[in-house]
Amino acid sequence: MIHKGKMVRAAFLLAIGGLSTALGAQPYTSEIGYPDGALGLAAIQNGDLAKAETQLNTLKGVKADDPARLINLGQVYARTGRYDDAARTYQAALKSDESFDVLLADGRVMSTRDAARLALIELRGAYAAR
Repeated sequence: MIHKGKMVRAAFLLAIGGLSTALGAQPYTSEIGYPDGALGLAAIQNGDLAKAETQLNTLKGVKADDPARLINLGQVYARTGRYDDAARTYQAALKSDESFDVLLADGRVMSTRDAARLALIELRGAYAAR
């Protein structure tokens, strides 16, 4: 499922609470189609959320409204207990004019809109469980 003729261009985490690790996903070491660190992928996987947030907000080779960036930033916010900020970034990714397929940490491929929608569902579940 490729949207707007774009190739799969990003690998990022989409598992609040480490679901992809629990499923035995193989870790990705770099972002596909982005400069290393632009999406904070390795830092998120290593649990260095402060570093991931810095990388995501530096905007090195990525636009502020890039949906893959927003989804990963939402992951950082959710994992640091900032649920309202996470929800806002997921909503921004969902409403973005741009949508493309991404490779998730668990090996699935889905559109950024579907990934943002799934992240919001998982966020609601995590928030309700608090």
